[in-house]
Formats: sequence, C-alpha cells, structure tokens
Amino acid sequence: MANGVRLLFGLIMQDMVINQAIMRFKLAGIDNYDATGCYNMDCPGYIRVDGAVIAPGDAIHPVSNVPNGPRQSITLRVLKDKKSGDWWVYYGFNKIPTGVGYFPRSLFSYLAEKADGMQFGAFVKSKKALPTPPMGSGALPNGGKGRAASFTDIRFIDQDGNSRPIKEDLPMFVTDKKCHSITRIDHAVCFYGGPGGCMR
Repeated sequence: MANGVRLLFGLIMQDMVINQAIMRFKLAGIDNYDATGCYNMDCPGYIRVDGAVIAPGDAIHPVSNVPNGPRQSITLRVLKDKKSGDWWVYYGFNKIPTGVGYFPRSLFSYLAEKADGMQFGAFVKSKKALPTPPMGSGALPNGGKGRAASFTDIRFIDQDGNSRPIKEDLPMFVTDKKCHSITRIDHAVCFYGGPGGCMR
C-alpha cells in the first residue's frame, strides 16, 4: 500500500535451530519507511482480536514439504473496513481466512483515507559476506507447480469490497535470477523462489 505509508504483512523464515527454520507470521506498520510498528505483538497500535487463530510472531506449522510431501495453503488479506476505517488483517491456514486483528485508522494520516497502490512479493536477507538463504521452497520458479512456492488467486479488493483477480502484466524486480526469481502473473498465479547462495 502506498500514500507514503506501508502496511507490511506476510511470512518470514527465521530462528535457525539445528538447520531448520521456523516460519512465522509477521506484520508491521511503516510510515514513510520509518518503522512505526514491528514484527510481533510488541507492535504499538496493532490490535489482535479475541479468538484470533494467529498473532504476529507466531510459528506456522506444519509447512509445505515439496516435492513429494504435503503442501499447505496460507491465505492473507488486508482491507479497510468501510465503517470504522480500520485496516483489517485476515489469515487462513488451508481454509477461508478470518479476521485476526487490525490497525486502527487513528494510527495513520494518509492511509486513514485510502491506499493508492499495492505491492506483493518475496525477499530474503543475509548478513554481509554470507550467502543469501533459500526463498520459498528453495526451487526456482521454472520448476512450476509441485516444486516452486506460489502466489495463487491474487486479488485486488476495491473500496466497495468488490474483489477481482489480478491478471495484468505487472512490473517485476529481481536482483539475481540465479539465486531467486519470480514468474509473471498468469491467471492470478505466479511462482517464486530459489536456492539462494548469492553473496552480497
């Protein structure tokens, strides 16, 4: 979301223990790229609803095991409530997403009215002089369904709550296609990921 303010939400791999990473649910409110939020329940302003199935910082288990194991589907949505103006976060694990919390409208200046853009994607980060970690399943997106991670049923929700699949050929930004990459959107689906190993 744009307008000088960003709401970031999604999944992150972290906490390497015995060569295994834990996937966690993350979100943050960012104002002009100066963090006004954080990546767990210490975030000022984020309100978790009673009975929420997940909170920022919670581990997600089980994760997909490709190519031959079970695959999981995680649905994420963020939208503005028409009455309150609050920005709601919805989460679903192999099922229809439910509201898990929200950022009150009062936290924002620009986003109090509307968002003028949105972005989606994946990124990895490593310390200097260390190789980048794998992204997604660790498979490059040319592996396609069954191997690479994917964004599916990518949708835009307008101010009236109407939802439509994104089919446009959107611009892409990839830093090193040998290590991580993404395909173009085709029927509201795109594949992403890679083995990592690039040095920064």
